[in-house]
Amino acid sequence: MATIQPLRGDMLGSDPAANDTDPAGAALRPWLAGRPAEEHLVDLLAFAMATERGLAVSPEVIHAQREQAHAALATYSIRNLHNRVAEIRQEAVMEYMGRFARPMGFIKIVMANLLALLMAGLLAGALYLHPETLAALVGLLRG
Repeated sequence: MATIQPLRGDMLGSDPAANDTDPAGAALRPWLAGRPAEEHLVDLLAFAMATERGLAVSPEVIHAQREQAHAALATYSIRNLHNRVAEIRQEAVMEYMGRFARPMGFIKIVMANLLALLMAGLLAGALYLHPETLAALVGLLRG
């Protein structure tokens, strides 16, 4: 079974622009200071949430926004996973149902019922015309 490993700093590309940990300048430094590369997504979302709300940078605000960002990412990931599982299930059901022949249409069902009524009528007519067969059947049924 495959294992999942988080990205490490040494696994990132060699392009310095892609690995720039300070793209927004001095405003982003307190949010990324002392944090591992695996947590940058939470830090960036926390920074964006704080900037959107116009909050001043302080250790309490940074901690609170990181908690909110982590909760938002967790909620989003669960919802995304749930939706993807539902899509996979729907695709599996559609693939499974595609293996079956199409059901009979309305006309075929009506014709099958008419044929069944005709056969029952022929059987009843045959028993009516041959009472000895009917008596033998009734005698067998009585035991």
